[in-house]
Amino acid sequence: MKKIILLVLTALSLFAFSKKVTLNENEKNALLYMYEEEKLAKDVYSELGKMYPDIEIFNRIAGAEVRHEKSVENVLKHYNIPLPNRGESVGKFTNPHIQKLYDNLMAKGKKSIKDALEVGIMVEVTDIEDLDKYLKQANAPDVKALFEFLRDGSYNHYNAFNFILKSTTGKTACELMDKRWCQDYPFQRGIGRKYMDWYWFSRR
Repeated sequence: MKKIILLVLTALSLFAFSKKVTLNENEKNALLYMYEEEKLAKDVYSELGKMYPDIEIFNRIAGAEVRHEKSVENVLKHYNIPLPNRGESVGKFTNPHIQKLYDNLMAKGKKSIKDALEVGIMVEVTDIEDLDKYLKQANAPDVKALFEFLRDGSYNHYNAFNFILKSTTGKTACELMDKRWCQDYPFQRGIGRKYMDWYWFSRR
């Protein structure tokens, strides 16, 4: 009997977590923008990982960005929102602002290991700033949960980059960079467990 009740509760939970609502235009535009921004993070870290193979954090976080991008893609498909026609080429985007941002970040990251790690800081702060803005505009529970998941991940990524920056240069972002990049974000373990019941959660 307990097993039957548990199965029913699980089914109800999954139904609630996958229920469609009507998205407003701000939510649709935010999802499309974050889909490109997560690709930006993935592409930047993948390319910097090739340039600086001894700095393992780039490839490790690039793997997390693959999951983030796929999670956003799952929500877009859930609501039948066409994906940007950008192809899979590294460093290519349909949004001109994202394209310019990528080009500028890569130009800085190529200069040195220090610059590359600072790029990681810049990517994560930019993500968090955008997600903070989009969370204020979002009403749909699944979209809000997705954006919170992405933001939690960026908090951890920022802290990881800041740790490696400190161990590599002897100084943190607060000591090396403009005040915009000097942040005190929370670190959370087990983020996946918090969101894994959502239909959009990707284990890739």
